Amino acid sequence: MEKWVSILQTHSEVLTVASIVMMGVILAISLSRILRQIKKLNRSLTSITDNIQAYFDVIMQEEPQDQGQQQVQGQRQTQENARSQHAEAEPSELDYKKQEEEEVFNAVLQEYFS
Repeated sequence: MEKWVSILQTHSEVLTVASIVMMGVILAISLSRILRQIKKLNRSLTSITDNIQAYFDVIMQEEPQDQGQQQVQGQRQTQENARSQHAEAEPSELDYKKQEEEEVFNAVLQEYFS
């Protein structure tokens, strides 16, 4: 036991430097792992936002077409309303399509953020 104490006392400076170097190496390894994980999360987040942006772009492209369809459907509905009063109680095709798009959109968001 005395031998160990004497060795530690004689080499205390070397052991101190070695322990500092060892802690530095451990710290560098852990920081590199954290950095790698952050990069991976950033790529994943970028992919998610790109997919969401592409989905919004598709929706925005379909919107002008839907407006044209709304005008045509508005004319048809006025004609149908003149023919029968039951057409008002039924949901229109456009409302059904919008509801379906909302369901798809919600499903996509749930998939990405779950």
